[in-house]
Amino acid sequence: MVGILLVTHGDIGLALYNSAIHILGKEPNNIDYISINSNIDINSYEKTIQEKLNSLDTGKGVLVMSDIYGATPTNILKKLIYPKKYEVITGINLPMLMQALTSRALALDDLIKICLKYGKENIFDVNNDDKNTNTNN
Repeated sequence: MVGILLVTHGDIGLALYNSAIHILGKEPNNIDYISINSNIDINSYEKTIQEKLNSLDTGKGVLVMSDIYGATPTNILKKLIYPKKYEVITGINLPMLMQALTSRALALDDLIKICLKYGKENIFDVNNDDKNTNTNN
């Protein structure tokens, strides 16, 4: 099973983690999160993240999910990417996380593809969505 690590600003990762528990009705295995706060020395996070990566890797790799490309969490993670072992995707949303949690039997590369696809496919403008079945317009 692929491990999952959420590395986000503030409590975004914790909120997503708690939401996943609520939706699944149980605490998922082999997932953790780290909250990056600007009032803490950024360099101190590298060691903590590496330790979590090591503990989450059961031989299938770790999918690391971050919130914003180019921001501090992702910039820290760029130093720790190890292709085919520790991979990072950004723009995390709850549908993407739920897909990751329910598809972790896939190989890491395949899991990344399906998570990116599912995350994008679940962004809608509800007021202008062709699938909107509200007949009271």
